[in-house]
Amino acid sequence: MPARKARPAPTVNLASAVVVTAGAAADNVERQAAAMLRWEVGKRTGLAWEELAGLPGDEVPVIIVGSQQRLPALPPGIRLPSPVTKNGAPAAEGYLLAVDSAARRAPTVCALGNDRRGTLYAVGHLLRTLEWGPGKADLPADLQVASAPAYPMRGMQLGYRRLNDTLDAWDVGRYAQYVRDLIVFGVNSIELIPPLSPGRYGAAEPDPLMPLSPWDITLALCALLDSYDMEVWFWLPLESGAAGDPELRADSLRQREALFAACRRLDHVFVPGGDPGDTAPDLLFPYLRDLGQALRRHHPGGRLWVSPQKFRRENLARFYEYLHQHQPDWLEGVVWGPGCLQTLPQVRELVPARYPVRHYPDVTHAKICQFPFPHWDAAWALAYERQPIQPRPTQFAHICNLHSPDTPGAVAYSDGTGDDVNKVIWAARLWDPQAQVRQVLEDYGRCFVGPEFAQEAAEGLLMLERNWAGPAASNPQVPQTLAHWQAMEKRATARELGCWRFQQGLIRAYGDAFVQQRVRQEQELLAAAYGELARAGQVGVRAALARAEEILARADPLTAAPELRSRVHELAGMLFRSIGMQLSIAGYGASARDRGAQLDNNDGPLTDCPWLRCQLPRLRELPESQAREEIDRLVHWTDPGPGGCYDDLGSHVHGRDPHLVREITWEQDPGFLLGVQDANYVSGFPEGARLSWATQAQAYRPPLRLRYQGLDPRGSYLLRATYAGRGRMSLQLYLGGQPVGEPVSFEGRQPVVREFEVPLAAIAGGTLEAVWDNVEGHDVQLAEVWLIKR
Repeated sequence: MPARKARPAPTVNLASAVVVTAGAAADNVERQAAAMLRWEVGKRTGLAWEELAGLPGDEVPVIIVGSQQRLPALPPGIRLPSPVTKNGAPAAEGYLLAVDSAARRAPTVCALGNDRRGTLYAVGHLLRTLEWGPGKADLPADLQVASAPAYPMRGMQLGYRRLNDTLDAWDVGRYAQYVRDLIVFGVNSIELIPPLSPGRYGAAEPDPLMPLSPWDITLALCALLDSYDMEVWFWLPLESGAAGDPELRADSLRQREALFAACRRLDHVFVPGGDPGDTAPDLLFPYLRDLGQALRRHHPGGRLWVSPQKFRRENLARFYEYLHQHQPDWLEGVVWGPGCLQTLPQVRELVPARYPVRHYPDVTHAKICQFPFPHWDAAWALAYERQPIQPRPTQFAHICNLHSPDTPGAVAYSDGTGDDVNKVIWAARLWDPQAQVRQVLEDYGRCFVGPEFAQEAAEGLLMLERNWAGPAASNPQVPQTLAHWQAMEKRATARELGCWRFQQGLIRAYGDAFVQQRVRQEQELLAAAYGELARAGQVGVRAALARAEEILARADPLTAAPELRSRVHELAGMLFRSIGMQLSIAGYGASARDRGAQLDNNDGPLTDCPWLRCQLPRLRELPESQAREEIDRLVHWTDPGPGGCYDDLGSHVHGRDPHLVREITWEQDPGFLLGVQDANYVSGFPEGARLSWATQAQAYRPPLRLRYQGLDPRGSYLLRATYAGRGRMSLQLYLGGQPVGEPVSFEGRQPVVREFEVPLAAIAGGTLEAVWDNVEGHDVQLAEVWLIKR
């Protein structure tokens, strides 16, 4: 017999409901919660719920919104769960959400906060649970929820600046909508990036997309956030050198005090010690003391935070020494964020116990960042660069739970909406560390796209994360993900197709499929070109070069998958129109290729085709014999010869770094502070660079180690290494524990190749350990290593 279909769970129909509040007794936040409920439901359903200050007749469904302090009228005998308590009292920001069908003839829904802010989260839970559609608003008939947050600090940075991929095109109304969206998932803090005066643009140059000046929108957002009782943070770096120059110092403090005075609400000011700033602690702390005084003159409860980001070892030691020796009472706490060279537990141990350590997780970047996408294929890294649309739900759920126990919570670093899913995951896990990722994503899909797409949207977002886990050319997930999103696209109405979150999922699915087709095509062309070059001895150098150039000329993004590329461009236009998202520089005003310019990067180099094409013209000018030697070197670039080894240290996903030593897993160290990051991708490498130069292994704290086994203990070996990376550094090589040669100094984007004789004593028992440690700089980056037996 066919299996019976599961009966749908009973629901209550709220289409004709009214919203009941405490009326004049309600405070402004409780009124905002009721208004938020009516606005968001009306936008989704077209229903215009009336608001009343008392209960209507029993035949009318009601939704009672308020707090325990100013409780609206409740019907006698209503059944409610007990609130979550802490220290014998209802927990701060907690709430009850319950449906009762017995106390009155019509259903009664209670959305009651333990306090004023909890009322907002009760409404948020209702919105993400609601089954809605045109003229439809249903809730599960057995809904009984009592909840409270695990962490008191649950914030997101919403910076209005040029580097942002979306928010710099927003007005106050668009910001207000996004703040409400974040409240739905439990966010209670927003960090702004303010300018220092009305005529300045703060952290970046003027932006033609901005509808308002940064000064005007900062003041407006402070007032908006206050109306929702959201805590307001400022990310306010100190200009390098300002603390040490009396005139600059005084001017800096004057400007910041004028900013504080102009703001309606300001709860916290976070001053990064570096990134940017780079101010020595001996100058930074006295400046912060005076800054704190200026803050509290205008916001008596204002609190000051500082981070040791990008501090070198000497300044780190002085930073912690100052905290222990002076124990300043004007400092609220310390921030652990990108560029901190110690792990969060290490920072927690070094910081005096009186100071909380806030997390500042980077949820917006996929490479050159605090939490890079693990084992990312170079093709994906080149096609999407540093700041893509990148839902990483399972990864960030793990990272949040791993790091949060040492903190009061987090205010996440963000630069747009490409990280929208990541924000929601952080908010949900800071509220409830046991929150199931799929359930959070279903709530996300139900609330923002539509109930009929809740499960499909959740699965589609998980599939997008899996798209990037593995080789770009061969990952079978990519076409499956595209088919999944296309099936949703086919069923979607105009309303759903106009939803920017739906558009983001679509453009990633189409973009990933386009990139995969490009990579496959170019890899085939590259192999064919190498095959022609290998025949130079038979057909002659010039004939081989001509044939290889003709093959490489076919590597054109316009011909790889034109239908997929066209749809990506259509969706980019839709996203720009719907939320101002900037997915190209020329077309939509992106600030740089590594700041979300998907269209530009999808069309950029993804393989070694450009590198090989750049090598060929110079070979024509060489004598025949020399040209053949150069061709042989190109064709056999990765071949170390008999008894040798080659490692491409940025290509772990392809298994090309078998000798790289990893002692700590990603799950233990997702920021790669204690272990080796085996896919560090450098942006801005010269055109025509090899992928193996733009991708490296990187180690922050430990040295970089390669281990070779099964070598001939009496053999003669040469070690050759390509030094490349990001920034200036100087590395010392150790073989068998002994230094070999002088340190190699290099500028990261200018590859340097060095060769070293391997001492016979270093190959003890057929095993060789090659170790690189930094002499200058705070990390080690290395691109390629050959061990050649002679």
